[in-house]
Amino acid sequence: MEKTVIAMAGLPASGKSAVALKLHKDVESVLLNKDSVRNFMFDRYVDYSNEQNDLCMEMMYQVAFYLLSREESPLVILDGRSFSRRSQIDRLKIFVGEARCTLRIIECLCSASSARERLQKDQDSHPAKDRDYSMYLRSRASAELIVEPRLILDTDALSKEECGQRALAYIVQTP
Repeated sequence: MEKTVIAMAGLPASGKSAVALKLHKDVESVLLNKDSVRNFMFDRYVDYSNEQNDLCMEMMYQVAFYLLSREESPLVILDGRSFSRRSQIDRLKIFVGEARCTLRIIECLCSASSARERLQKDQDSHPAKDRDYSMYLRSRASAELIVEPRLILDTDALSKEECGQRALAYIVQTP
């Protein structure tokens, strides 16, 4: 497979991490999750600010760039950012250009009621402790349409297995 970055897009609780983890288990890859990176790097100084989130993404881009520059580079999966703002997609595209790799965006969608349920269920176990329904609503209100080619997965309508199968088929296709 050619050098590829998978960017998991979608609002909080849309199923990005579940699909990313399924892909990671099914193909040789490195999974970089912004929430885990943030907790590791900042420990008790996590503040969930935009600046801290952007810094974590920049660190992830640097790690991904290093991995992709190797002769036998793995598939790199970027998870934990919604990519719901034009500036986030623009930065992602700059990174992909610098890394000279293929970009595959997988956007996960779900209903607001599913998001609320998932957020309540994962409240104590998710690495991002600021993740609640009000944050989901703010994210949804400020989200901008992704216009780049992408796979859209309705995680309400599809099982985790079906999402994983469709994601796998999407990442191995020829551009």
